[in-house]
Amino acid sequence: MLTTSNTMGRLFWKFFFFIWLAQLTAIAGISTTLWLKHLNEEANSAARQHPDLNGPQEHGMPPGPVGSFHPDGGPEERLGTPPKSLPERGKSPHGMRGPAPDGGGSRTLIPMVTALIASLLFAALMAWYMSKPIRRLSEAFHALTNGKLHTRIGDSMGHRQDELTALGRDFDRMAEQLTGSLQNQRRLLHDVSHELRSPLARLQAAIGLARQQPDKAEEYMVRMEREGMRMDKLVGELLTLSRLESGTPAGQELIHSDELFAELADNARFEAETADKKLILAYSAEELSKISLIGRYELLHRAIENVLRNAIRHTHAGTSVMLQAGVKEKALHISVLDEGSGVPEAELQTIFHPFYRSPLAEQSSEGYGLGLAITQRVIQAHGGSIVASNRSSGGLCMHIVLPIVLH
Repeated sequence: MLTTSNTMGRLFWKFFFFIWLAQLTAIAGISTTLWLKHLNEEANSAARQHPDLNGPQEHGMPPGPVGSFHPDGGPEERLGTPPKSLPERGKSPHGMRGPAPDGGGSRTLIPMVTALIASLLFAALMAWYMSKPIRRLSEAFHALTNGKLHTRIGDSMGHRQDELTALGRDFDRMAEQLTGSLQNQRRLLHDVSHELRSPLARLQAAIGLARQQPDKAEEYMVRMEREGMRMDKLVGELLTLSRLESGTPAGQELIHSDELFAELADNARFEAETADKKLILAYSAEELSKISLIGRYELLHRAIENVLRNAIRHTHAGTSVMLQAGVKEKALHISVLDEGSGVPEAELQTIFHPFYRSPLAEQSSEGYGLGLAITQRVIQAHGGSIVASNRSSGGLCMHIVLPIVLH
């Protein structure tokens, strides 16, 4: 696919060619007109310099005097009357003085009219050639603003290879992203409604039971408090996700990598041991002490901790989770590997979508499927990337890359 840089300048050269061609046509017409005019003037000048061309008299023989004989030996002409066979000097056979008309005016007018018609033709062709894709773009934008999200114009641009073609492809990409964003918003609204419906239903049920059984009101109050905390947590995660997706800057704090990993490892080890699992650290604290990260400590800590918690939750009992870290190509590479069941290949990108939950997670009431979505947005806000892949030996590998600052 051609990029904008590859097509840069082609539209300029098309403008240049058409304008130059129109000018060249006009110049050729004007030059032809001047040339024909010059030829006509030369012909008139030659006629004035050679008056003998206007009559059959011989050079050096003026008209004969009165009573002279005709040169060919004919009878003597009447006194004072020129020979009838010779036309008067300076007159045409039809009695018009001056040179006979040669149609020079028509020959002069034809090139000018031709040049005018050609220039108008090329100008109209250029206007049509340039306005047609722009008109299509205008119609496509109008259709898109009216809600026709399926509108695309890339195929209708033909075989053009210029900036307008690149603009058409940019429009199609914009339409694709806009369609995807709207679909994500609709899906997010649907999922939020679904997630809020359950705690709200339990909360209403608890309130109704508390009214029917006042003696058990305290027990139902505990249930209502728990459901209220669940909704508060969900709303908090949604607000965090919304801020990250709106492009809120991550921050400009200097984060010491060794301190960050020390806290992450301590919390993850505690959670793993309580679940009869192990945490294996595969990094050098000395190497991490030589680098720092730029961003916001709380967000970055939460993002990596989400990955570690998911790994500990899904790895099989009695197995381990490995946390690897190292510097490569001026970036910090972090890998979290578990020994669980992994994720179907078709869902490796879906796990970063809001409210995605694996089949095992759906069997429990833990989480809302927002953890990895928030993690991906946090990593991207810090200029990094995160990729999920299945391990050949079983389990999932989450690989994170973050830009670093060397001490």
